[in-house]
Amino acid sequence: MLLKRRCLLIAFSALLNSSLHCVSSAFGLALLPGTLRQHSSFHRQSRSRRQYIVLHSSNSGNESSDEGASVSKDEDSDNEPNRFGRYWPIFKTASIAFVAGSLSAFILSIILFHQSLDYNPASTYQSADMSKSLLPTPTRTKSLSESSQMQQPVTLYRLIIDILKSSYVDEINTEEMVQTSVESMLSTLDPYTEYLSPKELAKRKNLVGIGAFVMKSGVSSDSVTLDGMSASKLISGIPSAIKLPTQLLEDKDATQKQAFKVVLSLEGYAYDAGLRVGDELISINGQSITGDDASTMPSLEEVRELLLGIPGTTVEVQFTRPGVDGLQTINIKRGVVQFPSVPCATMLQQSKDGSIGYIRLRRFGADAGESMKAAIQSLQSKAPQEVSPTRTQQDNTLAGLVLDLRDNTGGELFEAIKVASLFVPDNTYLGSSKGEGSMMPNQSYYSGKLDLAQADDPVQEPTQQMIDPDKTHVVILTNKQTASASEFLAGVFQDLDLGVIVGNDKETLGKGVGQRELPLPTGALKLTYHEFYTPSGRCVQRQYDQNKSKQSPRRHTNSDEVFYTTNGRKLGDRRGIQADRRFKPSRSDLSELLSSSGAYYKYASQWSAKHPSAKLTDVDEAIYKDFRSFVLKEQQKGNLKLEEIFDDKHILQQMEIISKSSNDRDLSLQSLVKIREEIVKDLLTDFDLSKDIIKRELELNLLTRDLPDRVLIERGAKSDALVKEAVKILLDNNSYDTILNKNAT
Repeated sequence: MLLKRRCLLIAFSALLNSSLHCVSSAFGLALLPGTLRQHSSFHRQSRSRRQYIVLHSSNSGNESSDEGASVSKDEDSDNEPNRFGRYWPIFKTASIAFVAGSLSAFILSIILFHQSLDYNPASTYQSADMSKSLLPTPTRTKSLSESSQMQQPVTLYRLIIDILKSSYVDEINTEEMVQTSVESMLSTLDPYTEYLSPKELAKRKNLVGIGAFVMKSGVSSDSVTLDGMSASKLISGIPSAIKLPTQLLEDKDATQKQAFKVVLSLEGYAYDAGLRVGDELISINGQSITGDDASTMPSLEEVRELLLGIPGTTVEVQFTRPGVDGLQTINIKRGVVQFPSVPCATMLQQSKDGSIGYIRLRRFGADAGESMKAAIQSLQSKAPQEVSPTRTQQDNTLAGLVLDLRDNTGGELFEAIKVASLFVPDNTYLGSSKGEGSMMPNQSYYSGKLDLAQADDPVQEPTQQMIDPDKTHVVILTNKQTASASEFLAGVFQDLDLGVIVGNDKETLGKGVGQRELPLPTGALKLTYHEFYTPSGRCVQRQYDQNKSKQSPRRHTNSDEVFYTTNGRKLGDRRGIQADRRFKPSRSDLSELLSSSGAYYKYASQWSAKHPSAKLTDVDEAIYKDFRSFVLKEQQKGNLKLEEIFDDKHILQQMEIISKSSNDRDLSLQSLVKIREEIVKDLLTDFDLSKDIIKRELELNLLTRDLPDRVLIERGAKSDALVKEAVKILLDNNSYDTILNKNAT
């Protein structure tokens, strides 16, 4: 569009130039007849005079002849300069007109060309009723050479499209081709800059529902697509106290109709309306969604469309509950589903010797700063009162705090700054953001205040320190899914030696960039516009392999550069946030399979049906033994296939097909049966080796039928292996100081 405008302006200026030349020429020609008439009259008078002199000379004597000759000679010498004078008016008139026209056209051409260079594409989008457009305004005027360099590839691209449209052997979809080329172009940049089609924007912006997720038995979420991604990927991104199943075990022996089953019900939404995990949906707004089997039921996407709608409207849901007779009907209000930034704040240990609090910071939403402030106040009010040696009044002080950033994928950077400000004095340098574009200038961040020009809310209250790290030791929990703003916050704690980073993994994700969505005439551009830098000066953004197409946005930075914390500890650059202490809790392959396959879910539903009024406190030996028997039965029925955990490529199935066509068919099949039995036998030993892990996950699945996610997170935190490791570090002052190298200062 910009190139087209410039070309039109230049063409217009050239046309104007030519027009003015024509006008000047016409003006000169218009004056020419009068000048020629004047010249013709003068010429006739000169000829008459000459003729008179010649005749007079021939009728006179020699004396007269000599006199006439003398006069004629003098007359000819007088006419020599007048010969130039006769043509001067013509030349002068044409020259003045030509110079005036050329000068006017040149000046107008320069003015129009500079206007084309100063043209701002944002004005085009803003005129399309986009008052909140975030398109950057150019901060400098491009030089002629830069404009030419940009015009050449754009012209080439347009030319290729035109040739394809007019001459390609088949009909082409121009819109699809352009979108593919845009996506390919953006793929050469960082992994997070992308084009969002109008369809993708519409789905996301209108995504409101009831705050519940449902599935149907016997259908893997890997085979279901929602919003352009597999349902299993969508499920993995849903924060929950339990590991949500990616499929549900099929009820092959069931005699009643199959129904969609609730696997997640959120507090504040469907949970408050009365819908619970394990409930089976029968109809939505009077439309039945059951079937004899999975093939006769509507698809997951069709059911979701029935549940979605305009915010504030209600949807009627009929369902049955295992262990409860009859059909139940409730009305659930639709709304934009948002997960709380701080779903849990609880005391892990409470005594006069030292109280330790726990806060789960799940995301950096718009309420993260205020939610953290409220959580700290809540914990401090529960801490035993101690008499401070520097104060005369009693002071509620936490001895330690565990801040859980695991699976926190980020959010608003300004909310991370607010949270960091709760732990440091005002005006403490917290880091910076840098970029080379015009979206936002390079910025430094300090505690207790925000750059109001960058904040969405023009009025920001300063955040004051609530935790003194010298009195309250802090441990930050991270894993590979800790990303973006949560990495910035962890980097602040590490660089300033405010706390110890304890991680499941060696490093966090390494996504240290910020994005904004820029509205386009069709769709939007999700643009990476700056990178995060921690107080020491290191960049959080991971350096990508130079052989890959996805690179770090600012590849010129040396990733081998070394930085230092306040106490002199060495830090690496462009590697995310490295854990000060890595603790890898024990994991169970069997438990992972029981979660993903829906075995935990199905047993919890059956147990709840048998014990509808039971108030479970924990999983005892009787329940654990019963669950083990349930798993063996499901394996024997073929509903559960434990061997698939080691056979994700289905090699055993391929071997079975080959064996059936071989000469020694029976022998081959017997060998496969023995292999499967050995795999299952080996896996079942996990019931003894990983008993604590399996019991914990089973307990949470049983409790999720009656308790909200908030309570389950609190309960799970107290038995979490990484949380227990954090508490050990907090209770050992020497170990804590050694990790932070406090003795060096």
